[in-house]
Amino acid sequence: MLITIVVAASLLMLAGMYSLVHSLFFSPSDKRPKNWNKLLVWSLLAGLVLGLASWLGTFWMLLPYPNIAGEGWFAGFPYMAVYIDATNYHYQFSFTRTSVIANAVFWFLLPMAGLHVYGRHWRRQQKKPE
Repeated sequence: MLITIVVAASLLMLAGMYSLVHSLFFSPSDKRPKNWNKLLVWSLLAGLVLGLASWLGTFWMLLPYPNIAGEGWFAGFPYMAVYIDATNYHYQFSFTRTSVIANAVFWFLLPMAGLHVYGRHWRRQQKKPE
């Protein structure tokens, strides 16, 4: 289950990166909605807020994980940064900092992935013959 979440998050992150690059280097000859620039600015602002919130709130994004010794918690979503066991002992890993940065990048790019989906849907609607 956890691997499925990480793979899905990685795919969403890739879609967000593609959309960000495509939006910033959009060819003027490409068709886009009239409100595209406004949507781009709002998605970047929303991504900035989400990215900062996930960076600062890593320990408030706890997911329960039961094990033999009792219930533990994973901090960080979608990429696990720290494991906290039932005795409240923190296990930090060598990739903790990388996971926190990946979480911030994921939440920053998530609105861009939504914008990408909207742009593709809009272009398909424009291509349909009436």
